[in-house]
Amino acid sequence: MALLAIELDRWDQQLSPSAVELHDHIHHAGQRLSDIAADIQALSHRLHSSKLEYLGLAVAAKSFCKELSEQQEVEIDFSHTAIPRSVCKEVSLSLFRVLQETLQNAVKHSGTRHFKVELCGTEAEIQLTVSDLGVGFDPQDAIHRRGLGLISMRERLQLVNGEFSINSQLGSGTTIHARVPFKGTNSLRAVG
Repeated sequence: MALLAIELDRWDQQLSPSAVELHDHIHHAGQRLSDIAADIQALSHRLHSSKLEYLGLAVAAKSFCKELSEQQEVEIDFSHTAIPRSVCKEVSLSLFRVLQETLQNAVKHSGTRHFKVELCGTEAEIQLTVSDLGVGFDPQDAIHRRGLGLISMRERLQLVNGEFSINSQLGSGTTIHARVPFKGTNSLRAVG
């Protein structure tokens, strides 16, 4: 991607100043290329978060919220309480993937620019809540029409003995709630 951007820049420099229309097209193509490169970089970070592995769920979740907020120009209020740094890898990854999917869906479909994310630990479980005051939706209708993301989140949490719920109504916003107990997580299947 970087080499292609350099090549575009060279072409632009070799054009005569009077080729205004071609300069505009090359500049526009360069901007699109830059946007694609940023998207690829963001995608690679989402596919494997080294922060999740090395710094823990709370730091990785906070970092993801900050990055998404900056990329999409939205406001995400993130808070966390009592999240142990040593949450097992499968539970951390499941909750992190649910956070990613939930927030990306909310940014895309809610019609609002403000979101709230809460990550809360107790002795028995970890809870993740993502909420907005956007347009809301009918959860059953969403599952039947385009609900692959909702289904995959539910299945991902079931792999770690967790639960997933949606509270949403048209015109009244949405709250997604996920919880994973600490007990019973020693017989987990691989999560990717």
